[in-house]
Amino acid sequence: MRTKTTFRLPVALLLGALFLPAGLALARHWLPEWQPGLRDRSFYVQRYRELARRAGVRLSPGAPRSALIVDTERKDSRAKEWDHLGPDRVAALGAGLRIKVSHPGTPPGASGPLPFLVEMSPEGRPLVLRWSLSAAKAVRNNGRLSSPPPQERVATLARLMLAPGEHLGRLSEDGSEYELPGSDPPQELTLQAPSTEIVVLERELSGNGSRSGDSDRDSLPFILLVALPHGLGILTTVVLLLRLISQRRIDYANGLFLGALSFAASIAGVESLSNWQEGLGQIVSACFLSLWIVASWSVGESYLRSIRPGFATVLDSLRLRRLGPRGGRALLYGVGLGALLAGLRLATFSLTVPIPGVWPGEPSLRLPPLGQINPFSHGALLASAMALALALALRYVPERWVPWVATGLGGLALSLVFVSIVPVPAWLAANVAMAGFLVWVLWRFGLTTTLVSATASYLLPVAAFSLLHLDWLPIPLVVTAGSSIALIVLGWVGLRQPEQIELEGRRAPAFIRRIEEEQRQHHELSLLRGMQLGLLPQVPEVPGWEIAVRSLLATEAGGDLYDFLDDEEGGLWIAAGDVAGHGYSCAIAQAMTAASLASLVNASQTPPGILQRVDRVLRRNGAHRHFTSLALLRLDPRTGQGRFANAGHPFPLLAADGEVSEIAAAGLPLGQGPRREYQEIPVAIPPGGVLVFCSDGLFEGTDWQGIPYGYDRPRDLLKTLDGKPAAEILEALLADWRRHLGAQEQQDDTTVLVIRRT
Repeated sequence: MRTKTTFRLPVALLLGALFLPAGLALARHWLPEWQPGLRDRSFYVQRYRELARRAGVRLSPGAPRSALIVDTERKDSRAKEWDHLGPDRVAALGAGLRIKVSHPGTPPGASGPLPFLVEMSPEGRPLVLRWSLSAAKAVRNNGRLSSPPPQERVATLARLMLAPGEHLGRLSEDGSEYELPGSDPPQELTLQAPSTEIVVLERELSGNGSRSGDSDRDSLPFILLVALPHGLGILTTVVLLLRLISQRRIDYANGLFLGALSFAASIAGVESLSNWQEGLGQIVSACFLSLWIVASWSVGESYLRSIRPGFATVLDSLRLRRLGPRGGRALLYGVGLGALLAGLRLATFSLTVPIPGVWPGEPSLRLPPLGQINPFSHGALLASAMALALALALRYVPERWVPWVATGLGGLALSLVFVSIVPVPAWLAANVAMAGFLVWVLWRFGLTTTLVSATASYLLPVAAFSLLHLDWLPIPLVVTAGSSIALIVLGWVGLRQPEQIELEGRRAPAFIRRIEEEQRQHHELSLLRGMQLGLLPQVPEVPGWEIAVRSLLATEAGGDLYDFLDDEEGGLWIAAGDVAGHGYSCAIAQAMTAASLASLVNASQTPPGILQRVDRVLRRNGAHRHFTSLALLRLDPRTGQGRFANAGHPFPLLAADGEVSEIAAAGLPLGQGPRREYQEIPVAIPPGGVLVFCSDGLFEGTDWQGIPYGYDRPRDLLKTLDGKPAAEILEALLADWRRHLGAQEQQDDTTVLVIRRT
């Protein structure tokens, strides 16, 4: 095994080292957000100031904020228009990188400073121009707005958005868009100017279907194959969370660790936002996302481990800082396979660009990379979704179908977060393929490797992108590249540690220990059940008599017993009893009773005398904690005459000559209470007569309304079974009893013993 690991680990790292650069090269060639041509910050700040001056905006003192962004709200229909364009032209239209510059300023006609924002293409062409009231100021104004700006002022602002060779065309009848004659491809300028405090201008492709509801995300295939399964996945997670909490089969330690990590990455980009309201909103959103990560990870991990308690996970060792070789291998495998997955993801996005009719539905990475959605939150959500998909497959489908079903469920779960491709069939196919890879990683290498792989598949592309734009993204580079290097260093350090460090620190969650204890008890009780059934005596063959018996246990270990013993004078001793309760102690009392009978029965004894001696044995050996009922009959097979004594067992039923009567022999159960004497009752079974012993589980079995089977119903049934063999009588009694129970489970052990004289 060590030789295989030593060989496979370098192979995984080598594959990652090959696939990631290949994916980056394809992205650099085909994806608009990876295109070169970005200038330094000063160029865009100067361009912003120039646009503010021409717009008549008086900027407040201080330096404007600038940041790289991508069009994360890219509409599928707009991307469809870009499908025939090259990546450089698509980038110039704003589909790739955008530079957002913002600063407070006072627009013409406004009473005070407002956030003034401009989004530009890498060439410095304005794509979005906006100023608007902040949320706090809108509340202070009670929602009251000033009158709309004059049409001439709006037209002046619109001309700022023109590129060389373009001119401002006709304004639509509703005043929401300008035509842009001379634009290539044909574009238009959308407009919102309800007041002097709210003005928004944005360049769009002409005929953009996103406003008319023609987006691929509004189509029926998308709803059925992507949105609906994703919603069902969220609902399933919530339902399982409540179920696991109610069953106390959930552990939050690792989920809280990942939620805290995601929250830290989410708020890392707060200071880059334009105002404190946006920062507060991001912090609130980060809190909700972190709570969802805690819930989804805890559900996925706990449900998977409850189904397969021994499933490999070393996240506990990593969290407790007791990393050893097993954890080191998990981290290094995760980094290598994560680099491979990142390369595959970038290649999938890139190769859709040259294929007609297929295009990316969103950018290959988010900017800023640290924010509400970040590599750590993405990785935790992906891994938890795969854990839940595999757990559901293990729980509900045969073993041979588990990988395929888990892949399908995982592909549907990943479709909104991993690879977004249009049209929907390509979208679904890509995510199912990625899910198949992650299912293989989860099944082969464990949950921690899956988590690291999913996280690294986002960390490594962001680190490479940040390195290309170091002056813009120094902090994301430090975080993403530093995290990747830290995973490799931790993995290497773990390999150098002794195996014992993980064994000493490893402690399964409380619910896993409880499950293991329950499984151990269930296994031991199953063994006990087998021993009990194996110790039950064989039904003897007695000339002139038919004997049939059936014992049905309500749990793994029961208390019903029966026995057949011969004495030296040819007498047949028949015992039927019941030890109150279930479990080990009940089984012990049952075994002691059977052993006592075997040692005490002989021709010189009487049934009352044997009952007294068995009572003494049970008291002497600690079985007095349980009541034990025992009916004992000494039968002469030749004459049908017998002597009977009863210690608290239900009265046997004697059916003869069309009548059914009870052999009423009262007596207290064995094992508890004062010393007692037992009465001997003579019994005569005529030819054709039937004697039936039943434990109280038969009479007390209840239906769904709580009505017991009772004592009259078996008596009436026996009257109709006159002349039937003992086996048929037994089956008829049990069948009628089961019909009464219906769908209800039996609550107590049930034994029926039928003796018939032929």
